[in-house]
Amino acid sequence: MRRSTDRLIALQFLAVAVPIAFVLLAQMVADAHRAAALEQSRPLRTLANEARANYRTFTNGAADAVDTGALGRQSAEALHTTADLLTQLRARGEDSSLGDTPRHVADLAAKVRSGATLIDLMALREQIAQADRQTRAVDEIFEQRDAAVVQDAVESARRQKQQVTAALVISAILTIVFVLATRRRLKESLDAEAAIERRRRAELETISIRFGMATRAARAGVYELQENGRTVWWSDTMNELYGQSPRTFCPTLPAWLELIHPEDRDRAQSAMATAMRERKQLHAHYRVVRPDGTVSHIESVAAVVTDPAEGGTRLVGIDLDVTERVAAQGREDALQQQLRDASRQAGMADVATSVLHNVGNVLNSVNVSANLVTDSLKRSRAPGLGRVAALLQDHKSDLAGFVAHDDRGKILPVYLTELSRQICVDNQSALRELNSLKGNIDHIKDIVAMQQRYAKLGGMAEVVDIRNLVEESVRINASAFERHAVNVEVEVEPVPRIAVDKHKVLQILVNLLRNAKDACEGVGDREKRVRARVESSRTGIRIAVSDNGTGISAENMSRIFSHGFTTKKTGHGFGLHSGALAAKEIGGVLRAESAGSGLGATFVLELPLKPPENTHG
Repeated sequence: MRRSTDRLIALQFLAVAVPIAFVLLAQMVADAHRAAALEQSRPLRTLANEARANYRTFTNGAADAVDTGALGRQSAEALHTTADLLTQLRARGEDSSLGDTPRHVADLAAKVRSGATLIDLMALREQIAQADRQTRAVDEIFEQRDAAVVQDAVESARRQKQQVTAALVISAILTIVFVLATRRRLKESLDAEAAIERRRRAELETISIRFGMATRAARAGVYELQENGRTVWWSDTMNELYGQSPRTFCPTLPAWLELIHPEDRDRAQSAMATAMRERKQLHAHYRVVRPDGTVSHIESVAAVVTDPAEGGTRLVGIDLDVTERVAAQGREDALQQQLRDASRQAGMADVATSVLHNVGNVLNSVNVSANLVTDSLKRSRAPGLGRVAALLQDHKSDLAGFVAHDDRGKILPVYLTELSRQICVDNQSALRELNSLKGNIDHIKDIVAMQQRYAKLGGMAEVVDIRNLVEESVRINASAFERHAVNVEVEVEPVPRIAVDKHKVLQILVNLLRNAKDACEGVGDREKRVRARVESSRTGIRIAVSDNGTGISAENMSRIFSHGFTTKKTGHGFGLHSGALAAKEIGGVLRAESAGSGLGATFVLELPLKPPENTHG
């Protein structure tokens, strides 16, 4: 609307200025034309008039010659002057107006000399009369032309007067029209602006009401603190937030600070002063002691606003009651700690389960060795040696005759030889089984020692070679891979040593390898393969555990790390979830990749070179 009004005012100015400017321009053009015409006409009129005057002087002198008998010198010079003036007119391009007059006068001037007698003049009487008529006609032509120029100037001036009058009338009419239109538009604009102002006030009132309701619902208060620190404005919700009555409490900075917990008061005041001094945003958290002795947690967010009119600054902010949020955060932290503890215990249980599986497998070998030794002893022919000794004892008085003549004595050397050979064979077999038994017992000791070593290191970050952890996690699952005919490949690139919690990494890797083994069980008679690859990444080290097992469907990819989600019949849905939490705690990330069901899966564990500062043990 304002733009339309400005356009009307501009049109009004043009309506007044354009006609007058047009008339003035036309007048200037006409004046220039008249000035040019007068400048051209007047010199010619003067020459023609002077030529006529000089010729009349000549004719008057010729008339006087009747009395004197001869033409005077002045009259003769006047004739020659007339000829010269006519020549000048001709030189200015006036041939059409002069005709033959310059030639006749010049010819006459050539014949008439000073002192010409009356007889000479009488002989030239017809030529003198013709030249008189011609000079008079020339003078009349230029006189009429000059008069026409003057008349044109007069007519032009009259027309200009009429045009100026018409322009003024038109300008007056247009001015009245545009003034009325502008007035109407201004009235419409003022009415529109008044309506907009009324709507704005209504909207502001609505916003104020809504803001008040929102701040009360959100337990938030609004405040303004002047730069000098002496003037403080509080909203009603600030009084509710701090448990103060607007009738008894006057919001000043000292009174405000008195409501803040003594342990947080200096920090809150310093944050306000710093925000005002450095012209930056305020984000503070402090406690408030309410009149009933309860403690509330307040989060204050404010910005420094500069008033361009007064040049001062003020801190405008909002206080939020975050007591419930702080309490909820405390409960969440406690639950997170419980979850971390459960994750740790689950990880230790996974590792312990793997250890128990390996120990069980080794114990099977121990049992087999023990049974073989037992069977060997049961089948041993060593008791026959006792019977030989008894037989010899019975015939000790005639031992030579017994061996030489008795049938039992005759076969005794052969029997002893065979018995000695069999006992040697039994001893060697027993020794082999006992060595195997000892090796299996040592293996059990190694497995238990490794479990104890990593259990003791849990929660501690130290610089390690991640390749050793991968190899030990493979060894922990070795018996399970062997039992289920799963081929395991380990590919290790040169990687830097990293600082990490060994136990958590081992927990994750053992679980990933076991899941890979379980996924391979569903491939039927197809070859079962698991591959562990270690390589450097942009941020640290990447460990990828891949299998050619059952894979992960697209709908399960988003839930694979969720607590309680599992696709195993006997699974508990905690292994991958706890692994993802453990990876996050040590600053890494665990993610899954799969092309779909039946196409295998890859789980990638990315670890940083250094643990995060807030790693939980």
